[in-house]
Amino acid sequence: MAEFSPMMRQYFEIKEKHQDQIVFFRLGDFYEMFYEDAKTASRELELVLTGRDCGQEERAPMCGIPHHASEGYIAKLIKKGYKVAICEQVEDPKATKGVVKREVIRVITPGTLIESAMLDEAANNYILSISCGNGEFGLAFADISTGRVDTTCIPNNTLQQLKNEIAKFRPSEIVFPSEFLSYTEMGTYFRERLNCCATMVEEEFYNSKNAKSLIVAQFGEQAIEKYDLENKNSISTALGGLLAYLAQTQRTGIERLVSLEVYGEELYMLLDSTARRNLEVVETMRTGERKGSLLWVVDKTKTAMGKRLLKRYLEQPLANPIHIEKRLNAVDELFGDSMKRMDLTEILKLIFDIERLLTRIVCRTVSPRELESFCETIKLIPQLKEALNGVNSRLLNEIFQQLDPMDDVVNEILNTLKPEPPITMKDGWFIKEGFNQDLDVLRSLLTDNKVILASIEVKERERTGIKGLKIGYNKVFGYYIEITNSYKDNVPEEYIRKQTLSNCERYITQELKQLEEQILTAREKSIAMETEIFATLL
Repeated sequence: MAEFSPMMRQYFEIKEKHQDQIVFFRLGDFYEMFYEDAKTASRELELVLTGRDCGQEERAPMCGIPHHASEGYIAKLIKKGYKVAICEQVEDPKATKGVVKREVIRVITPGTLIESAMLDEAANNYILSISCGNGEFGLAFADISTGRVDTTCIPNNTLQQLKNEIAKFRPSEIVFPSEFLSYTEMGTYFRERLNCCATMVEEEFYNSKNAKSLIVAQFGEQAIEKYDLENKNSISTALGGLLAYLAQTQRTGIERLVSLEVYGEELYMLLDSTARRNLEVVETMRTGERKGSLLWVVDKTKTAMGKRLLKRYLEQPLANPIHIEKRLNAVDELFGDSMKRMDLTEILKLIFDIERLLTRIVCRTVSPRELESFCETIKLIPQLKEALNGVNSRLLNEIFQQLDPMDDVVNEILNTLKPEPPITMKDGWFIKEGFNQDLDVLRSLLTDNKVILASIEVKERERTGIKGLKIGYNKVFGYYIEITNSYKDNVPEEYIRKQTLSNCERYITQELKQLEEQILTAREKSIAMETEIFATLL
C-alpha cells in the first residue's frame, strides 16, 4: 500500500468499506472507477477501459464518466443488479493542500432510488426488511421515494403466507439477518419469482433495543404507543433493521419517511399470489404487462400519485366494512356530482408528482426547474380546496380540512427563484434578480463589464488628458491600459508598466487590477452564491 500514490491509498481505504458496490470516485468533473470496478463498469456500460499511473509499475485499470451525466449510467447498473457507492469530494480542491477529502455520501441500491428517471411513476418502489423470531416474521416495507412505510407480522409456520404478503408489494430489494438463510426456498423465490436484490446485513441491525431508539427518533414516541410496538417485537425489529440499513447507506433522505402504517389481517383481504396472477389484477398472466390487466382497464387517474394509490387499492383490497363504507361514500358523492368531479379532474391534470419531488428536496437532489414545478402544484391547493367546498362524505371532508394552501412556502419560492429557471444548476442564473445585493453585483460584472471598463476609460482620459488612452484585454496579460509613445510623458506615476510594444506601452493600475480579479472570479463566485441560496431555500 505504501507504494501507491496518496490519492490511490485514499481510494483503497474507501473501497475496503464498500466491497460489494461499484465505487464512483469523484475526480474533478468525472466519476472514475478503478481495478475490478472499472472492468465491470467498462463491460456493463460499454466504456473504454484505460489505465492510470498510481505509483506502481503496473497501471491501474480505469474508466470514467462525466459527473453531470451519471444518472443514466447508474440506472443501467442498478437495472443489472449492481449497487453504486457515490464518493464525493467534501472539500474545496482549490482551498486544500494535498489530497482532497472524499466520502461516500450515498449508496444507491434498487430499493433506495429517488431519481425520477430511474423509477416507474405509476408504481411504488419498495425495499423490504424481514426479521425472524418468536414464531413469526416481521415485515417492514418502505418506499423511500414517497416516504411511505407499511409494516406487519405473520406466523412463520407457513412460507406460502410470507410469499403472499411479499407478492402484494413486489419489493425491488430485500434485507434480512443471517438467521433467515435457513429458509432456503425463499432465496429461490426472491431470484426466480421476484427478480429482486437480496442482501444479508449485520445482526446488530436487528437488535430490539436499538430498534426502539431508531423508531422513536424517526417517528416519535407516539408511534410506539399508537401501534403498541412494545408488544410487537417482530415488527419493531424489522422496522429497526430497515432504518439501520438506510442510515448506513443514505447520508440524507431518511427523514422523508414520515407515513407509518402497521396493519393486520383484519384490514386487507387476503389474496394469495396464485389468485393475484389468475385475476390479472395489475399485470397479465401471459406476458406480465400492465396492458390488459384490471388496473389498465380502470386507471383513469390524472396524476402519478393517483396511479400509485389506485394500484395500491387494487393490490390491497379493504376487508374492514367501516373503511369500505367510508371509501364508497366518497366515490358515490363524486359519482353523483359530475360538475364537482369535472372541476377536480381539470385541476388534477396540472399537478406534478409532489410526493417524489418532496423526497428530492429533502435529499438535496432537486433541480431549480423541479422546485418550480413543486411550487406550481402548491399554488393549485386553494383551487382544490374550493372545488371540495361543501362535500358531505367523511373521507372527502377530511381531505378538505387537511388541505393547507402553504402560502408561506409559495411566497418563499417565488421570491427566490427566477421564473422558468434552468434545469441544472451548473451555469447559474436561477436565483431571482434583486433577491441578494451581492449576487446582483457579481452578475453585473459579468453582464456589464464592457460598460464598467468604458466608464473607467473615459474617466482616465479626462484625468490624464491622454485622448488616445484605451483599455484592452488579452489572455496572457489580462486587462491593461494602452498609451501610444507620443503620450509617454503624460503617464501618471501610479501606472505600472506591463508590456512594451513598438509604438505603445501597456500599463496596469491598482483599480484595474482589482476589477480584473473581480470579473474573472465573478462567474465562479456567483454560481457558488446561488448554490448556497438554493440550499437554504430547500
